[in-house]
Amino acid sequence: MLFILANVALALDIAAYQGVLQRHVDAAGRVNYAALQDDAALDAFTDALAAAEEPTDPAARMAFWINAYNALTLDLIADNYPLSSIRELDGGDPWSARMFTVAGQPVTLNHIEHQILRPLGDARVHAALNCASRGCPPLPPAPFASDQLDAQLNDAAQRWVRTNGVNVDVSANTLQISKIFDWYGEDFVRDGEPKERAAASFAATYLPEHAAFLAAGGYTTSYMSYDWGLNAQ
Repeated sequence: MLFILANVALALDIAAYQGVLQRHVDAAGRVNYAALQDDAALDAFTDALAAAEEPTDPAARMAFWINAYNALTLDLIADNYPLSSIRELDGGDPWSARMFTVAGQPVTLNHIEHQILRPLGDARVHAALNCASRGCPPLPPAPFASDQLDAQLNDAAQRWVRTNGVNVDVSANTLQISKIFDWYGEDFVRDGEPKERAAASFAATYLPEHAAFLAAGGYTTSYMSYDWGLNAQ
């Protein structure tokens, strides 16, 4: 079954990419990279990305680039596996050093994230991108699609907040938050609020059982250490 992204000249077999995720990614978002190395479907998908035309519809464009980022990251690790961290590659910074071709243009992972996706203005994108590390939001279990994008971004945000995005301890009166809220805090901020407050507001949306606690303030907020270990099964 083919899901055709809007305005893409070369049809992307999203169902094939979905099959890759179903075969090699578990419920926790961990990846079987040893098996992924031998799956030609991922290489075929990244090859197709290189020749595809970038969608112009905003939702289709966001879905296209999220899928590209995650698929290219998976392929990068599979091509270099075994390793214990993505930071073993390219002097510790494959996000800016490694070049890929997507939609006929040379891009880095940083270019996709910072120059294409973040300017679209939806902070939930940070929950959708996976950098092959245990500290990252869990790898989404399915490709993103334009007609399901809002629901998929909400699902990704909820999954992140409920796993390694935040840690609410009401009895200790503490809130621990991912370093992503520090590094990209301005993406979550509304009306000039402090970025820690913005993180709490974002978390409250997906943690209704803690919404009153998070809204009240008065707790101690700290950033969790980021785990750069590989998100391997």
